[in-house]
Amino acid sequence: MVLGRGKTWDVGLDLGATLVKAVLVPEGRSVASYETFVCAARDTALLDAFLRSIRTGLVAATGGGSYRLAEAPIPPSLVNEFEAWGVGERLLLQTAGFVPTDPHLLVSLGTGTSILRVDAPGRVTRVGGTALGGGTLRGLGRLLLGDGDHEMLAALARQGDRTRVDLTVGDVYPTGQIALPADLTAANFGKGQSRSPGDLAAAVVGLVGENVALLAGAHAAFLRAASPTFRRSRGQATVDVLYAGSTLRGQDVLRQVLADVTAMTGARARFLPGGEFAGALGALEMTRRGVPAPAPPASPR
Repeated sequence: MVLGRGKTWDVGLDLGATLVKAVLVPEGRSVASYETFVCAARDTALLDAFLRSIRTGLVAATGGGSYRLAEAPIPPSLVNEFEAWGVGERLLLQTAGFVPTDPHLLVSLGTGTSILRVDAPGRVTRVGGTALGGGTLRGLGRLLLGDGDHEMLAALARQGDRTRVDLTVGDVYPTGQIALPADLTAANFGKGQSRSPGDLAAAVVGLVGENVALLAGAHAAFLRAASPTFRRSRGQATVDVLYAGSTLRGQDVLRQVLADVTAMTGARARFLPGGEFAGALGALEMTRRGVPAPAPPASPR
């Protein structure tokens, strides 16, 4: 990345378990005009070198790793992660080309997965989540294929056929014997007839995508039943589930699995453009507004 010399940059950081996502905005400019920077969370030297290479103004941080920066030469303003995601989502929706239902779900697919309920006034509540996510993809990739590289797994999954690894309903029941689609997964990895890297990668992506979407769909069904907005629609409205996060980057197969399974649950999947930077954008915007930082976690005794 080449940034303009002589500029002062406001920086928003989202420090996750796997990646650090950063947005950089010229001081005094709207966050709509942002540049990005991404590095591995473990590569603290690279992050430090990058921050030292630019002239920084305001620095904001969110995510599980943000508290590690408390003793930095210029400590950042710390922002609640889920609130930051809600604010960042609203900023990104300004250019997304669609308006989600009110309320809707925002699913943050990072190393693990969080499911957030978002209401129109900007209220964000974490309603659920799962330990399945990008960390699962990389971990199983290393164990099964000897490599957990994100881009490699995405490319292999496009070439693979997971029906040679997963057991389907059609493998168990003769056609017409049960009111379920024959290609529905009955057991992830339940067939196990192929050791092809592509087939295994596709099966791993399917395992994560199906279970994340089923969980999100269950929360969407509860939201539809409990929300006065959807009750007034007399069953005609569909809850939007917005998927975002770095795990989706380049993962066409994962996106398709999420879309298909979410639709099966009666909800509608949407994908937030630039969603992997929602936390960093939200943290920067909240800090610019002077939103109070959360208290740091208590030191272990």
